[in-house]
Amino acid sequence: MRFLGLGLSERVPDAKTIWLFCKRLAQPGVIDILFNRFDAILRNTGYLPMSGQILDAMLVTAPK
Repeated sequence: MRFLGLGLSERVPDAKTIWLFCKRLAQPGVIDILFNRFDAILRNTGYLPMSGQILDAMLVTAPK
C-alpha cells in the first residue's frame, strides 16, 4: 500500500504538482542534468557504469 515511499496517511502531491513536475522534466537539458547527477553519485560510491551494461537495482558488496 505504498507508492514512492508515501504512506496512506501522508500528504501526497496533487495532480497539478505532478503535471508541473512532468513539464519541468520536458524542458531541454533537464534529463541530462539528472543523469549526470545520478552518474556522479554512482562514481562517488565506487561504481563505474559503462555503456551497454545493465545495472541491476540490487547492490551487494563484493571483494575487489
